[in-house]
Amino acid sequence: MVIGKKKTGHANLLTLTERKTRMGFIAKVDKKISMQVNSVIFKLVKKYNLKIKTITSDNGFEFDNIGLLAKWLDIKVYKADLYASFQRGSNEHFNGLIRRRYKKGFDFNQLTQEDIDDLMDKINNMPRKILNWQSAAEVFWPLNNQ
Repeated sequence: MVIGKKKTGHANLLTLTERKTRMGFIAKVDKKISMQVNSVIFKLVKKYNLKIKTITSDNGFEFDNIGLLAKWLDIKVYKADLYASFQRGSNEHFNGLIRRRYKKGFDFNQLTQEDIDDLMDKINNMPRKILNWQSAAEVFWPLNNQ
């Protein structure tokens, strides 16, 4: 989760990163409450027809009811240890790429879905050394469409 402006009522960005291809998905979350986070993840999975087996979340209260999501999607959920963001390294890196454009304290309420999709496309189409200079999108879509 990329936290927006710290005042109540400001949106945040929920991020999912596919581990093998580093493909990232972004959705705006109006409130950091677990049922909304579950709903947004569920919608992302359905929208992009994601074939997921596991999710690793951090320990934020917004992920308290992620077990319900696991039942809906028939997946396993893992929680990173406290203060162990390295256990979610690919996702933390993806969040860092978002921060290159939107610095801390940015009000994500200003973003439209088009802005979010544009950001997601830019990040996912960057060539990456770890993928032998292919982009995440080039590697992900052929695998996901099988």
